Amino acid sequence: MMSPSIHPNAGFEIMVKFCLQCKNAFWGGQFCPKCEGEVELLDAAVPENQKYLSELNIDVRPKYYARSSMLLTCFGFIMALPLGMFIFIRGMGETGNVGLWAGIGIGTIVLISWGSWVLSAKLFNKQMEVVKDTKEPQLD
Repeated sequence: MMSPSIHPNAGFEIMVKFCLQCKNAFWGGQFCPKCEGEVELLDAAVPENQKYLSELNIDVRPKYYARSSMLLTCFGFIMALPLGMFIFIRGMGETGNVGLWAGIGIGTIVLISWGSWVLSAKLFNKQMEVVKDTKEPQLD
């Protein structure tokens, strides 16, 4: 007897859906949380629903761009502290000059954290150049 195949994401709706009434995009769900009553959300990936996308004010690219920038910033902040601590401990083991190596370690942490923040902002702004100005990005 064959068992039915189960999709790995069965039961989880992690897709972009939109409401024709309020013209907003949402991450999953069955009914629009903003509209009165039970207005059903339409799946943007279904071919028969894609004809509505040109009429709507939906652009999900800013969400993806913001997430990639946040990941870059988070990675920079997370990696800055261990690297700064490593430099401090390594320098202390070699010379014992606390002030010098504390300054270099803290400077490394600040430089990497600030650099990742600036780089992620530039990346986000560069990616947002391709988003049309006629559409309002859905930043919720």
